[in-house]
Amino acid sequence: MKKIILILTVAALSSLSLQAQNDPIVIEVDGQKIRQSEFMKEFNANVGNQLAEKKGVTETEKRLALEEYAELYALFRAKERDALAQGFDTMARLRKELSQYRKELAAPYLTDSTVMERLLAEAYERNHTSLRAAHLLIPVQKDATPDDTLRAYNYIMALRKRIVEDGEDFHAVTSEVLHRFNPQAPSRPEEGDLGYFSVFNMVYPFENAAYALKVGEVSMPVRTQYGYHLIKLLDRVEGLYGEVTMAHIWLHSKDSNERALDINKIYQQLQNGVSFERLARQSDDRTTAEEGGVLANATLTQLPPEYIHAIVNMKEGEFSKPFFTQYGWHIVKLIKRDTLPPLKNLEGYYKQKMTRDQRGTASRTTFAADCRRKYGIVDCTTTPVEQPKATKAKKGKKKASAEPVKMMATLDYLIAHVSDSVITGQWRFKDSIFKDTTPLVITPAKRYTALDVAHYIKKNQKRINVVAIDYYVRGKYTEFLDSVSIDYADSQLENENEEFAELVNEYRRGLMIFNYNDRMIWSAALRDTAGFVQFYNRESRTKNLNNPDDSIYFFHPRARVTMLSVANSDALAAEKARQVVEKARLKSKGSSEMKALLMKNINRKKYPSDDLVEVSVDLVEQTRQKLLEANQWQEGTYIQPQQKGYRIVAVEEILPRSLKDLRSARGYYLNGYQNELEKRLNEQLKAKYNVKIHRDVLRTISY
Repeated sequence: MKKIILILTVAALSSLSLQAQNDPIVIEVDGQKIRQSEFMKEFNANVGNQLAEKKGVTETEKRLALEEYAELYALFRAKERDALAQGFDTMARLRKELSQYRKELAAPYLTDSTVMERLLAEAYERNHTSLRAAHLLIPVQKDATPDDTLRAYNYIMALRKRIVEDGEDFHAVTSEVLHRFNPQAPSRPEEGDLGYFSVFNMVYPFENAAYALKVGEVSMPVRTQYGYHLIKLLDRVEGLYGEVTMAHIWLHSKDSNERALDINKIYQQLQNGVSFERLARQSDDRTTAEEGGVLANATLTQLPPEYIHAIVNMKEGEFSKPFFTQYGWHIVKLIKRDTLPPLKNLEGYYKQKMTRDQRGTASRTTFAADCRRKYGIVDCTTTPVEQPKATKAKKGKKKASAEPVKMMATLDYLIAHVSDSVITGQWRFKDSIFKDTTPLVITPAKRYTALDVAHYIKKNQKRINVVAIDYYVRGKYTEFLDSVSIDYADSQLENENEEFAELVNEYRRGLMIFNYNDRMIWSAALRDTAGFVQFYNRESRTKNLNNPDDSIYFFHPRARVTMLSVANSDALAAEKARQVVEKARLKSKGSSEMKALLMKNINRKKYPSDDLVEVSVDLVEQTRQKLLEANQWQEGTYIQPQQKGYRIVAVEEILPRSLKDLRSARGYYLNGYQNELEKRLNEQLKAKYNVKIHRDVLRTISY
């Protein structure tokens, strides 16, 4: 027996020796050993892989990066150890933020992958095409009774017959329906026109129906959360995506014959090489005329249809021929347009959109059903009670008729205890009224009863259209069943998916260290006002005016100026005002005295307003001002023309470069003080947790 124990001990020691050779210890923190494999995994993820992609990186640079990261990582682990010792991992704010992050991170794992892939491909394909459609809506509450739903369906089918079979105008019928439901609504010639849209701009059932239509075709009734729609496809444009930046020239006109010569003259000048920016000054769009006519970052929904057709086949830099709309004549120039990225670049955006879209409901429902099969979750309302085996009937006796199959549970008890107040979203109850503990749903972790479903209904209730209680409760139970199934799958994610568990843990550690740094360094520097003042007094004496690195701690030359704005040049000639102010400046008069002298030189009977002259005083820094021209950076008095009047600027004093006080340079010194506090903390942590970096092992690592 002793021999066997000795053999096992030798084998174990040999195994440990082999591990020490193949995976040596790089860092030790408070007795915790961080081996080369763990260290290099972190290093490559944060530094090594990026270095490998760079060209011309020397071995010396790679070695330095490895050593610097070892220092940072050792301190990170020491901070993590100290943060745990101080209970940072239990902070309510941290736990709340981590919970929200985990929820977002888990979402892609809690959907059916096959359904999701199909929906992603569908969305990407549709993103290549933009539609213009009109719709007619018959409002129907989401939870309407079957009778109300049927009534609305029959009504909209009758309207469709008038349009499709009888040839009535779609927009006219839409206008008629709109004014039936809202008599005060204004009338529009193309009632129901939604303009252009693409994927995710409309609710999913509407989008599905629209993309299935041909131009000019009218859909069958489409049911959405808003009611029943008829959709008429007006246009389909390929190749437009995202935003466009363009410039336009617009000449207002109600008649295509009016101003046609003017727009053609502008077009001829464009063809002859006159710049678009210069000619855009003639545009009637005064908001863009002085800016070259630029309309930046416009989306499809913001553009008239004629603009879209003008730019759809343009290349950047090209301009259109003149075209006429209901607003007048136009010429547009394409400056920049977005292009559709590869699907992999859009997946994150698409998935985020799908969580708020009915697409998400489809993949969620499928996934919930898969969860019930995978984890053996039992819906007791659809699971039969095991029946005794049938026996053969004796001779001469009739065989008894088969009894209906019974389920393990029903919703009858729950339905009987839900009051009509749930329709108004105000149902309240005491838990004690639910005495039946028969399980409705059974998961490996819990058995859910009518009381649990009641709490779910209470939490998610809202005012709805009048509907049968049993119909409403059964719908809510289906939601509850899916929610419970997905919640259980969610609870198993860390156990089943190593990648997910690592991501959550990485974020938890990062969040904990962020809060630790905030309390121990960043906020500590703000709280320690006395220490900060001492730091400033010490550090400010080391700053050198001739050192370029210290320039941020010094003021550039500054000018002390008095500005007097005269609103109307007819009230007082500019040169006369300058002379008055110059004399006052030479006599060291104050700003209010300067204003009084100007007002004294104005004919107050003709110009009685007290607001004719405004005065202000400022101290401007040479490199951070637009007030003074280069030749005005000296003592004197200068005229600056304004839109209707002018401004007199009196430069009273030029101040040389000087050291900034604590208030003016607070941000720069605060950053330095925080760095100093961190250095002190790092030294304390190294000693407290006996931090060791095995540099002999570091020198053997190559990557």
